[in-house]
Amino acid sequence: MKKILFILSLIPFISYCQTDNEFKLQNVSQLDWGNFCISKVDCFDLSFDPVFFDYCILYYSHGSEKKQMVDTVFSQMLYGSSLSSFKSEKDNSYIVLWKIEGEFAPSFYIYYIKDGKLLKIGEWGINEPCDTCDDLDYSVKDIRIFKKNDEIEFTFLKDTNFMVFNELSLDYDDWGLFKAGKLVVSFNIVDGSLKKIGKNK
Repeated sequence: MKKILFILSLIPFISYCQTDNEFKLQNVSQLDWGNFCISKVDCFDLSFDPVFFDYCILYYSHGSEKKQMVDTVFSQMLYGSSLSSFKSEKDNSYIVLWKIEGEFAPSFYIYYIKDGKLLKIGEWGINEPCDTCDDLDYSVKDIRIFKKNDEIEFTFLKDTNFMVFNELSLDYDDWGLFKAGKLVVSFNIVDGSLKKIGKNK
């Protein structure tokens, strides 16, 4: 009898561990060259490079620690930008998307933050296909993010053109067009690998 009760008491814990850990969109901010805090201790700051004014720099700070440079963008390519934070349902970890409006389509710089440590996931080109549009866009509200063990998975609720930019070669990998819900992009937080799950339809 005791064994049965013990097993029954484990069922909620087992089901909790097996469910996906979703990151929920909590905040979107149009960057106004100032601070944007996603929690009481995790903050971002966007400012111009003091030496090379043609560049703007995104900084991150945790608590009283000195802010660290995260990314640099050529300011003439900056048609507008916003930061969006997604908070984990199960712990104090976050996904932050820095959306940079381009001349024709946006770029997304994606970061994973936990316990004051920031990990860059990558720079992606994401847009919703439109043959009659002068410029393309993709709303962060149509992106869903889940964590499964060491994998962070991104899914897309609308049709999407998707590409991955390579910072070292200044090149990009065009993954192509995917129908809504058909693409899953998986990032491993341990080895930094990125893979595509899903098929063009």
